[in-house]
Amino acid sequence: MTDKPEALEVTVQFQPSGRQVSVPAGTRLSDAAEQAGVQLNLPCGGHGKCGKCRVSVLTGEISDLAGDERDHLTEAELAHGVRLACCARALGNCAIYVTPTARVIGDKTLSEDLVRSVELRPNVRQYHVEVLPPSLEDQRSDFRRLVDDLEPLSGPLHGTVSALRGLPTALRKDGHRVCATFVGNRLVDVDPASTPPRCLGAAVDIGTTTVVAYVMDLLTGEQLATAAAHNPQARHGADVISRIEHSTTHTDGLAELQREAADVVNEVIEIALGKFDGRHQHIYEMTVVGNTCMQHLFAGLDPHYLARSPFIPVTSDPIRMSPDDCGVKMHPRGRVCCLPVVAGFVGADTVGVILAADMTSRTDPVLAVDIGTNGEVALWSGEKLLVASCAAGPAFEGVQIQYGMRAAPGAIEGVSFVDGDLCISTIDDRPAVGICGSGIFDAMATLLESGMCDPMGRMLNGQVPEGMAANLSRRLDGEGPQRKVLLATEGNGAGAENIYITQRDVREIQLAKGAVRAAIEVLLKEAGLTADDLGEILLAGAFGNHINPASAVRIGMLPDVPLDRIRGVGNAAGAGAILALLSIDERGRATEIAHQATHLELSGRLDFQMTFADTMLFPGAS
Repeated sequence: MTDKPEALEVTVQFQPSGRQVSVPAGTRLSDAAEQAGVQLNLPCGGHGKCGKCRVSVLTGEISDLAGDERDHLTEAELAHGVRLACCARALGNCAIYVTPTARVIGDKTLSEDLVRSVELRPNVRQYHVEVLPPSLEDQRSDFRRLVDDLEPLSGPLHGTVSALRGLPTALRKDGHRVCATFVGNRLVDVDPASTPPRCLGAAVDIGTTTVVAYVMDLLTGEQLATAAAHNPQARHGADVISRIEHSTTHTDGLAELQREAADVVNEVIEIALGKFDGRHQHIYEMTVVGNTCMQHLFAGLDPHYLARSPFIPVTSDPIRMSPDDCGVKMHPRGRVCCLPVVAGFVGADTVGVILAADMTSRTDPVLAVDIGTNGEVALWSGEKLLVASCAAGPAFEGVQIQYGMRAAPGAIEGVSFVDGDLCISTIDDRPAVGICGSGIFDAMATLLESGMCDPMGRMLNGQVPEGMAANLSRRLDGEGPQRKVLLATEGNGAGAENIYITQRDVREIQLAKGAVRAAIEVLLKEAGLTADDLGEILLAGAFGNHINPASAVRIGMLPDVPLDRIRGVGNAAGAGAILALLSIDERGRATEIAHQATHLELSGRLDFQMTFADTMLFPGAS
């Protein structure tokens, strides 16, 4: 009897990082990258559907070209060794070049007027107390001596064991003068009055694409620092359904996703703290918002039934956890509070938007739209609050768009029609390497305005109409379904390729904008309103402060209202998390909002399906 031969091990090296890993021959390059800690863009979850995980094979033996790769890669790319990492497999030692991407994407600012002035009433309080020393006549315990004067202000108080262990020494170190820190009614820290700790909190928005943290001074209400990073769960898929599938079909899949969520939260908080030399142990409370799936994954709750009709969450109430429960770095006796959700696909991020915009206090109707993979819409009629979600898909985030990308240097962020030709602008004025969300809106609006695309969504085909500017006609290429419009030439940057908007891209844009607009129309109908009744339309989320409202109206994603009624509010969900951190009254309002909201489930409504068929068309279609 002979031993079974071991599988051949090969070495995969990734450039320019220099990281390498030994894996069994036949391992997918994407799996090797994961083991090496190299980040790839895998919005389709590594199923060969999006074509975004392009890498270049520098040396070594790689598996033959797969069918999915032929659908996404051009002959020029193949000639230069470009492959899809989720399809190509390492058969021998090889070196792979991965275009560097920034792990941390920087600060996420809030609209200046978005975080309302509220009475500062955080759940974390610090008291500077001087107590009488004990005596034979006064034999109260150290804890009772500390809190007797505080309980009339705060109600019944109790001490955590860890805090009580340090209480005797702290009381006697500085003449019975101490700084006592409470989270809710729990004593969590007691320090000599001469060395009080900072009193910090963190508000976190866990988005499907981006995670943002705001570190706040809970004694003054000042925002000290903020940081943001891409959500690493995106490697399992750009949408929540892909991540739910991963959590239920992979061994320890849920634990893996929970760990990734905790890791990126820790990462952005650490970066924010580093901006002012803050410390994790001084963060006593964290408030969290996110869509229902993101909060389930962060808390380690089974999201399986979110993806199956009737789309039921484990809980819609606020989730309160210790740092150990979710693996975040903060004061060990602090608290994590996830704000309440409304339904399976209307989460705490929507609650945060409604809270930050103070929508339910207004006398006029107002609409809030959070444009993302899962579009969320909230309508305050002046009397009742209606909410809904729609599967817009990730097109506006650059996924499923052939040259789509995240907002990063070199992304086309604006397109206009100037002097008979298309004019582009890119982030940081870098050479064009792709197109991001705001550029997609502008590009589509410009194609419609210039006549290069008709209201049905068909690009000009065959004979170019007489009178069209020569510059525009030269930009058209291909026939039928292969029709495309040139936005930027490869001459814009060394090694760059031409950037196009394709006929297939237009169809993806129609699906995305049609779903959002149909949701808006159903909510207006349910409330007995028309678009003319709206006092304001608020655009929240990543696109809130970046898309051109005129473009959003031109393509029909938003109703045709005066543009001065449309306002970008940026990360309003994060602003809601900040308000809930700074004020227990605002936190209570968040719960009231979640209970008050009437959720319309659109998937089973015939009027939504019929409206969607109409709203997929662009304005001007008959």
